[in-house]
Amino acid sequence: MTVHDAPTRLDRGDAIGMYATVGIAVIAIVATIWGVVRRLTEVAPLRDVPVLVPFVDETAELPIGPDGAPVTVAVDQAVVTVPEPAAATSFALLAEPIVHGGAIIAAVVLLALFCWNLARGRAFSRANVRIVLWSTGVLAAGWFVGTILTTMTVNGALSAVSEYTYEGVTFSTNWAAPFAILALGAIGAAFQIGARLQRDNEGLV
Repeated sequence: MTVHDAPTRLDRGDAIGMYATVGIAVIAIVATIWGVVRRLTEVAPLRDVPVLVPFVDETAELPIGPDGAPVTVAVDQAVVTVPEPAAATSFALLAEPIVHGGAIIAAVVLLALFCWNLARGRAFSRANVRIVLWSTGVLAAGWFVGTILTTMTVNGALSAVSEYTYEGVTFSTNWAAPFAILALGAIGAAFQIGARLQRDNEGLV
């Protein structure tokens, strides 16, 4: 063990936890690939495609009252079946799962590499700094492109089923992603400082 590895090397239990996280990451990658393939199988015929659509200030009646009596409920989201999506909507439907799945897989792979480095006592290394920064870029790109594609699918689905008469949601996104991107950016900055301090300490040894 070198002098500069000692302060950052994990104990046996924590190292095993990191290796276990790598194993879970592999399972997550397989599950993501399966989800992408399943969604593409649904979309590929480009007929009667189910699309999850968010709604704002919309209501509907459901038979959940006494003896199946209708009750008015608020609708936040619903699955809309699009008989024949337009060309632009078809492109978005096919590209959306690929982009989302690709971003998730890339982020999980980077997480696995990060945990692998931690398990081997390489906490404040340049490799880890790059991994965190790459993760931030992957999430940012995936969120930006995915938001555009999701918005296209949602608006395309609503336009198709309403024959362009429904004026509802025009923008759809997951607002948790920007906070994750900011958090990763902060972590990346912290690891850059840690790596710089470690290099300075190594020069004093």
